[in-house]
Amino acid sequence: MLKKILNKETFLYLIFGIIVTLLNISLFYLFINIWKMSTGLGNILDTIICVLFQYFTNRIWVFESKNNGKEAIKEFIQFILARGLTAIIDQIFVVVGVDFFVAKYVSYSQQGIFSVGIKILSNVVVIVLNYIFSKLFVFNSKKQ
Repeated sequence: MLKKILNKETFLYLIFGIIVTLLNISLFYLFINIWKMSTGLGNILDTIICVLFQYFTNRIWVFESKNNGKEAIKEFIQFILARGLTAIIDQIFVVVGVDFFVAKYVSYSQQGIFSVGIKILSNVVVIVLNYIFSKLFVFNSKKQ
């Protein structure tokens, strides 16, 4: 059982997941705390950048997709739809967490760090869902 879970695919997903999570959190911090974007806009922008990064790393190295032509387009659309679903979950989690809870209950001087904490919690949920969606619906080797 453990050997089935700890394989090359899972290891690479974890490595690229850590990289994209760091990118996601860094961009989020940059957009809302440095560039002073709204929480919603900053979160959407960092999500778009990270989803594109994820698609290429997942396609090439994690799931080693060999789809071409129409199948590759279908795969990309399925990936975007799956990530769109988790992006909605992330957007709700982050906007509600930052704009309502952090803004209301955390002192102004601590809001930046608490906002990043909310983003990290959201990432944990999103990473698990993204793996499940990618494995079962997008890069399903039975389709190839």
